Amino acid sequence: MIFDKKYEIVENRFISGITWLLKIKAPELKDAPAGSFVMIRPTQDYLYDPMMRRAFAIADIQEDKILIFYDIYGKGTAAITEKKAGEEISILAPLGKNFFPEHHNYYILVGGGIGFAGLSLFMKKLKQQGKPFKAIYGVRRKEQLSMLDWIRENGFEDDVIIYTEDGSYGEKGLVTRDLKEMIRENPDTALAVCGPKGMMRAVMEVAKETDTPAYLSLESKMACGFGICIGCVVKDKEHDSYIRVCYEGPVFDGHKIEF
Repeated sequence: MIFDKKYEIVENRFISGITWLLKIKAPELKDAPAGSFVMIRPTQDYLYDPMMRRAFAIADIQEDKILIFYDIYGKGTAAITEKKAGEEISILAPLGKNFFPEHHNYYILVGGGIGFAGLSLFMKKLKQQGKPFKAIYGVRRKEQLSMLDWIRENGFEDDVIIYTEDGSYGEKGLVTRDLKEMIRENPDTALAVCGPKGMMRAVMEVAKETDTPAYLSLESKMACGFGICIGCVVKDKEHDSYIRVCYEGPVFDGHKIEF
């Protein structure tokens, strides 16, 4: 069931870089699937600039609260930073139909930048189920590691390998630096990936070379979030057609799409 209503803001604060954390009391969303997302209206009902909602992954669920990590990219996300604890915010959620499959024996999660927030709830679910996995978290420089506190608070320090391109934190290099070796060391590995398109394309090159299943949680600008506007399509190579990120996704078999 999809809910379209106003929810109370519990917390909305700056984290690091250009990233903020929004915590919302939303008891109806406590069972939202890992990989699902929300559409947030940045302004009050009587304002229309910006008009469209903004899409964000549900990064975590804590009892009756959802956590959203978001980057400031433009007018819409900047408007959300003005929201205060105690105020209400309009949300359409949970959205999406296709999520990460859970039948593989081992997972490597690869998140780039704010894309790590598209994997964190799935990682928490794997941990709860006792399924083996390793997560890769990659950014350009240390100040972009906006989910470090979340990783520590949830006890994932030993499960996450951090890469920075400039070597300012963790391992120096790209998320693909040790990926082939990690795949070879863990038979029946599946990749779960979310982040910038360039990063996901590089991961897919490794997946194709090693014949590894890879599932991509795609990020896309959306006007509606539920399949009406057809503004977030990607090419389905298998059927030579186009499919919607918001409705048929947001997770797709990376070997079958062109993005």
